[in-house]
Amino acid sequence: PVIRPAPWLLGVGLALAGPSTVAGQGPGTPWEMPLRAGPAAPAARGEARLQFAPSPFGIAVTADGRHRYDVRITAENLTDPASLGPYRVLLAWETPRDLSTWHRLGVVRNGTSLVGTADHNKFLLVITAEPDSLVTTRSGPTVLHGMSPSGWLQQFLTHPLFRGMSQ
Repeated sequence: PVIRPAPWLLGVGLALAGPSTVAGQGPGTPWEMPLRAGPAAPAARGEARLQFAPSPFGIAVTADGRHRYDVRITAENLTDPASLGPYRVLLAWETPRDLSTWHRLGVVRNGTSLVGTADHNKFLLVITAEPDSLVTTRSGPTVLHGMSPSGWLQQFLTHPLFRGMSQ
């Protein structure tokens, strides 16, 4: 005899599994990255959404294999850069957690801004006030900052606070 599962069993399985993608997002669901206010703009609020950058191969990667993410920032209560000193724009920067290199992404405004593409595995996103949008080095005060979701993953014993305590 052939055993056939009841049709309702398939429906239960699909209901328990849930959707495979976020509605309207397709593959490569964005990750939300909370942004915290810096001392220069304590009322500022925001979040960044990371989405895999478009690619004909499904997932965009750099030549050395790092994932590429489009960074979309939604912010509110951003201060006027001129109120912080000789600054005209707010810029988003990507930097690895050791702060060794800084990559300018783009201009951030109140509302939603697509600022560019990040390609580090674990990185910090920092929004600063700057004299203009073409600067190549960060010099102004921090308005918002946050850490990529992959940056939250770290073994406690490798954290600098615990080095030497496990012996």
